[in-house]
Amino acid sequence: MAVWVVRAGRDSEIIEQVEEHQVIAIGWLQMQDMSDLKTLDDFKKRYAERYPDRTTARVIGKQARQAHRFVREIEVGDTVLTPNSPAREVLIGEVAGEYRYNPDLIDGYPQVRKMVWKMRVSRDDMSNRMRKATSNRMTVYRLESLEEEVEQLLAGHRGPWPGDGDEIDGSRDFYEETRATAGELISDIIASIDAFDFQDLVASVLRAMGFRTRVSPPGPDGGKDIVAHRDALGFEQPRVKVAIGAPDVRNFRAVIRPGENGLFVSTGGFTKDALQEPEHAGQPLTLMDRDKFVDLLTENYDKLEPEFQAMVPLKKVYIPVTVG
Repeated sequence: MAVWVVRAGRDSEIIEQVEEHQVIAIGWLQMQDMSDLKTLDDFKKRYAERYPDRTTARVIGKQARQAHRFVREIEVGDTVLTPNSPAREVLIGEVAGEYRYNPDLIDGYPQVRKMVWKMRVSRDDMSNRMRKATSNRMTVYRLESLEEEVEQLLAGHRGPWPGDGDEIDGSRDFYEETRATAGELISDIIASIDAFDFQDLVASVLRAMGFRTRVSPPGPDGGKDIVAHRDALGFEQPRVKVAIGAPDVRNFRAVIRPGENGLFVSTGGFTKDALQEPEHAGQPLTLMDRDKFVDLLTENYDKLEPEFQAMVPLKKVYIPVTVG
């Protein structure tokens, strides 16, 4: 179960309409119906067209990624928290339907997902971590490391919460919150990177892991492939064949030869059918989504070539932790 925070405006009246209609709804008026948008690049292109005054790559990437989350990443069965800031409450419910465009349901909030709202919870009844995590001003983001507390809130628990008021536990909470926020911001940067530059970034991460890489020129479909191997001449097996882009995993699986491992990197995620492809592959095949790539990037960041560190500028921060 994934847990998401989705902000349906900052007006209690909108929250009441959301609860009444059993939906979660966001604005994004100029995006209009997003049902035909599949990949993150589709969302970025639509956003750039509809909001021409916000044309920096970083803004486009960040905003398009939030729209992509709402339409494509949130799944039926996931949990959504919607803050009601004026009332100091959070509405908690379960996603019950796919995305749909309904401009007539709630004025100004045409982007809709069907919900089963279960309860309202006062912010005073939540842990310090949960209060901080639900205060982010982004419209749509995933709530990390707090799934257990959400389950306890739904079960009726209202505190006290472990770590509240404890400086040592608070530092650990701060670390988890900072780590989750940093992951979101890094993902936003990656979302703003040109497709060809992103392929070169993937190759750089592989080199930081000790591989040698060969990046082919763009093919007829505009894509590039990466072949990675440990030895200088490329004789040592297994070699790693890497594909990047929209998740056409079945076709990629077909070109993985004996002695090769496959790696498919897609920042737009994978369909349920695509996720089953590794089970049918004759050779090892790994699917890597955006979050897994961010983890791999940060683990190997210090070994990246300077030009790729400049592409994703990060700074290390030290946080005190308990010893023993």
